[in-house]
Amino acid sequence: MSKINSKTIAFLSPKIDTFTNPTLVVLIQKLIAKGYKIIYYGFDQLFIPSEYRKYIEFKELPFNFYKLDKNPKSIFKFLKQYLKLIRDFKWHNKIKSLICVDPMGLVIGGRIKKFIGFKLIYASFEIFFEDEFFVQRKRVLKKLEMNYSKLSDIVIIQDDRREKLLKSVNNFTDKTIFLKIPVSPLKTEVIENDYDIYNEFNIPADKIIAVYSGSLQNWSGISEIVSLFPDKWDNDFWLLIHTHQKLDENSELKNDIGKLIDKNQNITLHEKPFYRFEEYYKFLSKCNIGIATYFPNNLDIFAGKNLEAIGLSSGKFSTYMMLGIPTITTNHHTYKILNNKYGYGEIINIISELPEALKKIRSGISAKSESCRLLYDNVLNPDLRIDDLINHIETVDN
Repeated sequence: MSKINSKTIAFLSPKIDTFTNPTLVVLIQKLIAKGYKIIYYGFDQLFIPSEYRKYIEFKELPFNFYKLDKNPKSIFKFLKQYLKLIRDFKWHNKIKSLICVDPMGLVIGGRIKKFIGFKLIYASFEIFFEDEFFVQRKRVLKKLEMNYSKLSDIVIIQDDRREKLLKSVNNFTDKTIFLKIPVSPLKTEVIENDYDIYNEFNIPADKIIAVYSGSLQNWSGISEIVSLFPDKWDNDFWLLIHTHQKLDENSELKNDIGKLIDKNQNITLHEKPFYRFEEYYKFLSKCNIGIATYFPNNLDIFAGKNLEAIGLSSGKFSTYMMLGIPTITTNHHTYKILNNKYGYGEIINIISELPEALKKIRSGISAKSESCRLLYDNVLNPDLRIDDLINHIETVDN
């Protein structure tokens, strides 16, 4: 048997985009720097930064039984999967702390903790509300989350408002510690470079680039933004849409964008994961204005109240702020407060207001850029807060 690293920690997540989450990336960076070996239980990832691969051992996540069928075959499969996990935790790796992501991660982690002792850290990035579920198995998952939440030793949440919401729909104990950490990257200075974004994407040099980088799901408003073309889009600006995950060739959005490109409209679709954050930041830093829009809906379980209280859980917004990119956001409680105080950009209620918001930012883009950086330094920099989390982890490991 190979020698067990004296400092081993486990992550458990059902997400396939772990390495686009700034909080988890910063935490992994800092744990690696402190000599931790990381065991990661999950599914195949969209991408894994090359500099982390040798420090992380990837293991398959067990199938999550929402509700156990009471037949011998299902019970045997359930027991086999969880006995394997328990052996991994207790004997093979001697794991003392587990960071589990979102409700499904908490349920699996909570089931293991019922049998062996370790510090359970619940990283909550999406808040489940039972009254928004229309599918029975999701209601079951919410009940399981409520049940296992009481086993959480530490909860990672983004701000006061989201903490209050999360507490209202779970059963945490009085002993549970809540650590507020914005979803935000570590401060990174982008060195002046000769990367020519205009040349790479054939954008005319006189255009102002407005970038949307992130998920292209319905709540993003991206389809409505695309629908501004050709008549309502201001052609002084160029829309650059970036996603880490390729769209399906038959998707309506991809077809609509393709038709606009064929008609030489001011729009580009860039479907590429960046395997190094330095490259991603270099790409974004050449853009002039950011778009971070969130439109709640009832179709997706995370797109209702969870988005209404987006708060400091937008990695997109935080990354724009860190890079000094003035940004257009939707009219959410936290964004109104932050824009009133710092003036990071413009706030819109509906997509039809986007062209006018772009014009307003253009007139004061340099001053707003400095305001973005100040907002990041004062509100979003996660450095010391993640150090605090690691101090809690190390009280178990030392």
